[in-house]
Amino acid sequence: MPDLGWDGHHADPYPMAAELVGDVPHGDPLWRRVGRGAVHAFLPTGDVRSVAEQAASIQRPITTGRRIAVAGMRGGAGKSTVTALLATVFAHYRRDRVLALDIDPDFGTLALRLGAARRHAVGDLTMANGFRSFDEAEPFLVRVGQRLWTLAGNHGHIGDAPLSAEIYRDRAMPLTRFFGITLVDCDSGITGPLSRHVLEGAHVQVLVAPATPDGARSVGRELDWLQSAGLQERLARTVVVFTVKAPYGRRYLDLDGASAILADVGVACVRFDYDRHLASGAPLDPQRLAHNTRTTAIRLAALLLDRAVPSEP
Repeated sequence: MPDLGWDGHHADPYPMAAELVGDVPHGDPLWRRVGRGAVHAFLPTGDVRSVAEQAASIQRPITTGRRIAVAGMRGGAGKSTVTALLATVFAHYRRDRVLALDIDPDFGTLALRLGAARRHAVGDLTMANGFRSFDEAEPFLVRVGQRLWTLAGNHGHIGDAPLSAEIYRDRAMPLTRFFGITLVDCDSGITGPLSRHVLEGAHVQVLVAPATPDGARSVGRELDWLQSAGLQERLARTVVVFTVKAPYGRRYLDLDGASAILADVGVACVRFDYDRHLASGAPLDPQRLAHNTRTTAIRLAALLLDRAVPSEP
């Protein structure tokens, strides 16, 4: 990632975060990388075709921008990491602009994951409705790639005014019209006023939970709430992401069983296996991601667009 710097007025409260990270590991151990390199030329044709088809799906043209809300079922579930992964995938494959918007009120870590500094926040967009072009809006954003920009919900300082549903509606929502894809890194849970407002304006939603029985129960409670609140139609636009947080964590949850239960109500399910690079907490380096992490992120991005685009008029 480029060194984006930071200014003195809205200074990043953690300007040396990247410098404090030690040796950043590769997602796959060396033996696995070497082994995969030896057999790469002999990958099954179906695997190669599947990745190509998913990439083509991500690149499909859309007539209006799509908003994807990413909510964590609890702190530390990995929602900011999933948001950053998706933003990176969309920016890599698509030819329109991508926005990664962090509205987590608890000093979200999306900027850190993207290797970006905080400059402005959503509350600074006092003239959002008056932006006549992307060129007028860009000075409020931080660019983190050729087609990727990010914006924080607050400045990351103690005492920051909380981001309200009204501020999001009046200042952040108008900004999304300049982007083909907007990823919104939400608060934990989906029942709070701000999260509910974000979900109402989203074309598809991602619920991120640890790949544990308790994480699955948390997902179940949130989905039960959707149905009890009369929001059953959102189930077909929901994808659950289970994140494995430890090397042997995948054994803690019967993913096939959980997927079958979720499929009964129209909810899709994806699992991110343990990745040493992601576990380090360092800014994402696509070159250091585990092979399975990259292919899963591509598959998830394609799945989300499949569920988001049918809502086009």
